[in-house]
Amino acid sequence: MNDARLTAGTAHYLQAIYALAAERKAVIGARLAQHLRVSPPSVTQRLQRLEREGFVRLADHGGRKEVLLTQAGRAIGEAATRKHRLIECWLQQALDLSFTEAHQAAERLEPGFTPALLDRLSEALGRPETCPHGNPIPGQATIDHNGLYLDQVKPGDEVIVGRITEEAEADLDLLAYLERHRVFPGTRLTVLGVDRLSGAVTAVTDRSRAGGGGGEIRLERRSAGLIWVRRAMAEAEG
Repeated sequence: MNDARLTAGTAHYLQAIYALAAERKAVIGARLAQHLRVSPPSVTQRLQRLEREGFVRLADHGGRKEVLLTQAGRAIGEAATRKHRLIECWLQQALDLSFTEAHQAAERLEPGFTPALLDRLSEALGRPETCPHGNPIPGQATIDHNGLYLDQVKPGDEVIVGRITEEAEADLDLLAYLERHRVFPGTRLTVLGVDRLSGAVTAVTDRSRAGGGGGEIRLERRSAGLIWVRRAMAEAEG
């Protein structure tokens, strides 16, 4: 898209807003600041600029402003998300990079990929539907909401990881922790307990499906809320 207003920073913000909104959770400034690892005042200034430029609309809900993409903003955010996830697929397939390495490297390589090059990359990869973290590639798959987040489980539940959301990807410590414990899309988890006070979730991975690693894992409530899962019984029936 040839738009004089479009800078790398603008595309980065719109990509983040697009990815957060896809999870059907309200996008507010504080959530965006935490996701992008920038200060709330910086986010406020950037959002005001994006609103002036016609990329977002700030809807006031009783003192809390929700960030909504306009048609122009959504188009840019969707294109940027597709680019990032396709490059992640390529890096992991071609170079066998880890989850964390692929995510970081994709961000650095994004400026060099044109839409035509991305189309050719997609075809060469066999038109993958999701990135390595299980998130859908726009234009090739839609997001699945027929499940729940890991902070909504109960002791004894058996679930299968569907996707590690963009918010989880942005937390490199969390991403590395999940990888060390062999928690990937497709990993089966049995919930051992949920702390009544903190909401922390303790689970054990199915070692046979996780490739021989894994074992017990503990996730604080916020981290658990960034991992989308399906109930194992529902998946077996499907």
